[in-house]
Amino acid sequence: MTPPSLLADLKDHVIICGYGSLGRMLAMNLAEAQIPFVVIDNQRQRLRLAQQSGHLFYRSDDLMDENELLAVGVDRARTLVAVLADDASNVFVTLIARRLNPNLQILAYGELPATESKLRFAGADHVVLPSSISAQRIVQLITRPTVLDFLEEKEERSHLIELLSQLDLQIEEFTLPLDASLVGLAIADVEAKGRGRFIIMAVRHHNGELVTHPPLTLRLAAGDTLIALGRAAEMKAFFRQYGHRRLGI
Repeated sequence: MTPPSLLADLKDHVIICGYGSLGRMLAMNLAEAQIPFVVIDNQRQRLRLAQQSGHLFYRSDDLMDENELLAVGVDRARTLVAVLADDASNVFVTLIARRLNPNLQILAYGELPATESKLRFAGADHVVLPSSISAQRIVQLITRPTVLDFLEEKEERSHLIELLSQLDLQIEEFTLPLDASLVGLAIADVEAKGRGRFIIMAVRHHNGELVTHPPLTLRLAAGDTLIALGRAAEMKAFFRQYGHRRLGI
């Protein structure tokens, strides 16, 4: 395991999520370009290869835990590249990374062309498909960033829900009544109470304004609708405990 002190010193770096064939090619190209990066994966065999190549690496026990991305400095990083084995995992990592660092450049790999719009909806700035796959092309995207539009169409949301269901994850909406105990708390405090059972992806204020990828410091008001991502049973139990009324998404 890379010493924590080395990870703590990383700043304006690239995070490679997944050390398969594409991740290895990308790491090699970044090393040649002298761009600082760290590899994160959950397979010991792959990380042994990263270690043998002299790359900084971090073994993740659960890629669906936002603390794992924080451990490799996602809040200080310049770019995150999601090149995991399946599209659903890449979508989820993109969602987590975007909400942890709104200024992060995110490049994501999609095996299926239909996944492109889901990855963009989740917060990816660029999507790389097999037809255009190239480690060198990803390096060019890192060094020449372009900010693209974030999709908010209802149709894309429904497709995203379908894809995340492969990971047993769902998106639900919960509206805060006037007497809700969570009113006035920051999003970070609400998620801390939830003990990692969900993340808040967006907040629709009572006046209809939708805040996507809200900052963790955003304080909630009565009438706000929270759009949360997590496992349905755990989210429902949490909001039932705090007396919230649930609305279907």
